[in-house]
Amino acid sequence: MKSELEVRSDTIKQLAKNVNKNLKSLERRIEQEEEDLDEGDRVPAGLRIRKTQYSTTLHLFVDAVTEFNIEQVDYKEKCEERIKRVISIARVEISDEKLEELLDQGNYGSIFNGDIITETLEARRALEDVQFRHEQLLKLEKSITELRDLFVEMAILVEQQGDLINSIERHVEEAGEHVETAKVQTKKAIKYKDRAKKKKIILCIIIIVVIILICIWIYFGFFYKSA
Repeated sequence: MKSELEVRSDTIKQLAKNVNKNLKSLERRIEQEEEDLDEGDRVPAGLRIRKTQYSTTLHLFVDAVTEFNIEQVDYKEKCEERIKRVISIARVEISDEKLEELLDQGNYGSIFNGDIITETLEARRALEDVQFRHEQLLKLEKSITELRDLFVEMAILVEQQGDLINSIERHVEEAGEHVETAKVQTKKAIKYKDRAKKKKIILCIIIIVVIILICIWIYFGFFYKSA
């Protein structure tokens, strides 16, 4: 069982290393893209999306690794408590230094050899320990399964969030473009309106002048005719 547990732990650790490596690669890529931007340049939507994905993935990755480490520590502590309890019940004389050495080495099975516990206790204690180990192993296997599911969930969430962010970013970009276009159109409209107003005023002045000239022409024409 210990061998299987070690294999599972090593597999998870390798996965964690691979994820960490990919995250660092993504981080360097983001930093490089940010450095390539000129001052005042607008941050591209793709870069903002990658930064959000990186942040989300990193957060979930840290949670997963933390949960795995907690379960590992919990399993180790319970095994140690079990060993101390068995030794205490068996009334075996063992120095604190020797006990710490056993706990540090993790060689829990060695406490059942004749050097520490008498053979009369071996079968009963071994059975109890196997039962305990099996129970704890099931707990750890459950944690491993949950950790695996968490990685899968992480990938799904990142993908979904990426699509959502992409959609939001696209709408923001479009909205920004529409706002800029609207501003330009508004300025043009105001400009055209001002021009139209000026033309209208000039036209009114011209019409008034023409009317005055016509009136003067009619008046003097009538005056000379009467004379």
